[in-house]
Amino acid sequence: MSNFNVKNYKLTSLPDDPIQMLSYRLQNGMTLYMSVNPSEARIYTNIVVRSGSKQDPADTTGLAHYMEHMLFKGTSKIGTVDWEKEKALLEKISDLFEQHRATEDAEERAKIYQQIDQFSAEAAQYIAPNEYDRLTSAIGAKATNAYTWVDQTVYVNDIPTNELSRWMELESERFRMMALRLFHTELETVYEEFNISQDKDFRKANNAIRSALFPHHPYGTQTTIGSPQHLKNPSHIKIQEYFKTYYVPNNMGIMLAGDFDPPEAIALAEQFFGDYQAAELPPFHSKMPEALHQPIVREVYGQEAPYVEIAWRLAGSQTDDPLLASFIRHLLYNQQAGLLDTHLNQAQKVLDSEAWVWTYQDYSVLGLFGKARNGQSLDEVKDLLLQQIENLKEGAFEDWLMEAVINELKLYDIKATESNHARINAMTNTFILGIPWEKFIRRIEWLSQLRKEDVVAFAKEKLHAGHVVLYKRQGEDPNVIKVEKPPITPVQLNRKLSSEYARQFLAKKTKPLKPVFVDFEKKIKRAKLQSGIELAYVYNGLNSLFRLDFIFDMGKNSSKELSIALLYLPYLGTSKYSPSEFQQELFRLGLALDISCYEDRAYLTISGLEENIWQGVQLLEHLIQDVQADETILENIISDILVKRSNAKQNRNYILRTAMLNYARYGAMSAFTDRFSEEQLRKLTAEQLCILIKKLFRFEHRIYANVQFTLDTMVAKLNELHRVTAKPHAPLPNKSYEQLPTEQDEVLFLDFPIVQVDVLMSSRITSQFDLDIYCMRDLFNEYFGMGLSSIVFQEIRESRAFAYSTYAVLTAPRKQSQGHFFQAYLGTQPDKLKDAVGSMQEIIRQMPVAKAQIENARHSLLRKIESERLTDRKVFWEAQAVKELGFSHDLAEDIYQRLKRTNAEELFAFYQQHIQQRPFTYLILGDQKRLDMSYIQSLGTFKRLSLEDVFGY
Repeated sequence: MSNFNVKNYKLTSLPDDPIQMLSYRLQNGMTLYMSVNPSEARIYTNIVVRSGSKQDPADTTGLAHYMEHMLFKGTSKIGTVDWEKEKALLEKISDLFEQHRATEDAEERAKIYQQIDQFSAEAAQYIAPNEYDRLTSAIGAKATNAYTWVDQTVYVNDIPTNELSRWMELESERFRMMALRLFHTELETVYEEFNISQDKDFRKANNAIRSALFPHHPYGTQTTIGSPQHLKNPSHIKIQEYFKTYYVPNNMGIMLAGDFDPPEAIALAEQFFGDYQAAELPPFHSKMPEALHQPIVREVYGQEAPYVEIAWRLAGSQTDDPLLASFIRHLLYNQQAGLLDTHLNQAQKVLDSEAWVWTYQDYSVLGLFGKARNGQSLDEVKDLLLQQIENLKEGAFEDWLMEAVINELKLYDIKATESNHARINAMTNTFILGIPWEKFIRRIEWLSQLRKEDVVAFAKEKLHAGHVVLYKRQGEDPNVIKVEKPPITPVQLNRKLSSEYARQFLAKKTKPLKPVFVDFEKKIKRAKLQSGIELAYVYNGLNSLFRLDFIFDMGKNSSKELSIALLYLPYLGTSKYSPSEFQQELFRLGLALDISCYEDRAYLTISGLEENIWQGVQLLEHLIQDVQADETILENIISDILVKRSNAKQNRNYILRTAMLNYARYGAMSAFTDRFSEEQLRKLTAEQLCILIKKLFRFEHRIYANVQFTLDTMVAKLNELHRVTAKPHAPLPNKSYEQLPTEQDEVLFLDFPIVQVDVLMSSRITSQFDLDIYCMRDLFNEYFGMGLSSIVFQEIRESRAFAYSTYAVLTAPRKQSQGHFFQAYLGTQPDKLKDAVGSMQEIIRQMPVAKAQIENARHSLLRKIESERLTDRKVFWEAQAVKELGFSHDLAEDIYQRLKRTNAEELFAFYQQHIQQRPFTYLILGDQKRLDMSYIQSLGTFKRLSLEDVFGY
């Protein structure tokens, strides 16, 4: 342990800080932000570098993002079995990349790349693959990941509370230096990521907005992923220069949120990071932007539904502009009573509208988003959006709205205390943006001093004609650029290799935590109301926010009419309140009413400030009993349903993971496709649906309360306010749909114009829930198909660079009567399809066995279970979930006991029994013109599908 005496440092927090953040700065300038949350035995961690793509050299864009990938590859100690020999080869590879970068002749470049390929294969024999991920898994880490954006690069882990010391040790070695091993295969991965981005309309739209707003600043002149030309010409030297320049302690922060001792964390940081050497950071310069006086119009094209966005450039994070912009965003859009909510969404003048804010170090942006209804142009949507800005400038909003927004922001702060993730996001963002913590904590107090005229003046000054209008139109994108990748030889990786560092690291034992399993019967109190309705009660010991659910064990599968009625309900009012007035009344009280209807269950949920819970119950009772029919609103609802159905057919993820997957599992008729036709929808009447709504509380239902009131108080008040006089009707029976067995290899192909190709392999393993599969699936998934150190990731992405995104997972059903499925996914390029699918088939048919890696996965899962705690917010929902599977106790205990007695031989036998010889349904979504259709047809019985087939309309 370091000689640092933590007792000499006084840790203080602001008295009104809801997460009680503590800060400390090492002598070398590294910053620690800490927030203690003892409700979970885990610590969410971020290591933050305050530089991102803004600092990319103009001739080497994409560098910060690519380097983020490389910092998972290890160091001179992590990930190597002979650094000196590997280092010599990596230096040759680095020199060759510089030659490749300086050479223009295509033939000569190809020869150089062949040499890079050759030396990379030689270097691979010294690599202990994915060792960093194996070590994080060994300490029970979850959510291991990283992200790069314009001002930052952030490295994420979620660790058990007893592993803080080993995590600090591992991260201090990780950021000490950067070994550019497996560089060219990872470069292939970034190529894939770039090509995938060509299919993502929101990325193209956002890039277009930034380029228009920031024509002389890196926010607009370069993208985080980089330009195609720069990706083709990487430089080891420039990457190492970037690392040495910006990955220095005075530009880095350690963020911790969870159950830990701050003085101990400080001592560990001093021990493991205290010898990092600070360095002077280069100043950042950019040309001052020209003032915008007229709208700048941009267009992008893509397959997804069209929309329009409007954006204004504002000042950066250390000014008041982002605060005011965020406040205005909530005045415009808060999903209940904002100007967009009331005048556009609730009034059904557009299909959807929102407001948003981007906050960067140097600038911020306030934006509006809108989708058109059937027959409406994007220009009409744009004009409606701009009219709400004019309303804002004229002060045409109620005075109470400002106070209600302040209360909403206070609610967000209270909610943030419940989650380690929310706490760390707040700390991370303030550090990146250079916002003093005191200013962040006091922002609501500052905003509450604003007068209406202050908001109006800001809007008039800043939200002027000098804005960007972005039209995201539907159609083929003429500007799609596909990065062509040079041929590479798959790298042979030996997953049995381990570095000396890893052996010493794993030899250090940490005293395990004792797992905590929940006794649902003790934790969930139950009572009966006078009407016979069951009340489930869990005391809320966290804060003053309540949740009250009215639960109906019937849903869309019981009545299609019910699902439409509950979709209709949020747009309706009563004889006392118009629809917008009802939402405004909830918002003023700090309440929200959420209405949802799933396949076999429906919920009416009131949440918010507990002091107003009974007003919320009275409002809900009034709405259900006195709802007023409106035919025009229903006509608009039906029209919007049809537009959304059409839009869903342009969303590739929805097509593959919902529509095609349901077709594979159930055939043409499923809960997904069994819906009202357009003709049936148009026959519905407003009166008919309102009669069903008014009868809702006459059906049997249950109530769940997560509150600070006592159970007796809840029973008494609900008896008073929630009167059900007659004997309730039994719930409408839920229709069931039979899952199809997977009996032979079959191909379901859907032609869709995307750059990439998506492959989802699916196979039903059992016809119903199996407890042993449930208990073993996490171990199988951890070892075989999920995570950076899994077999699938190592073989398909790391070794062979055949796919950017790939995984394989054994799933668990939601109900006892449903089966387990095995699924494998590949997101790859058309020219790699055969290799990618062949590799997946190979490792599924003969799973490689690495006993040490299996034991590491088992140990990791045990550590995770030992540190996980089922919070009061989640107890009821977990109890309900296990009840659906036929049990009444915490199944985490079954998993834990099964894992304690499992070994590699048992896992392999499990794999042989359930996975090895399975036939598959291959769901393939891609552009037929780019694909080898003869190969696709060779995979199994071939069936070409249309969008109408899989959507049922």
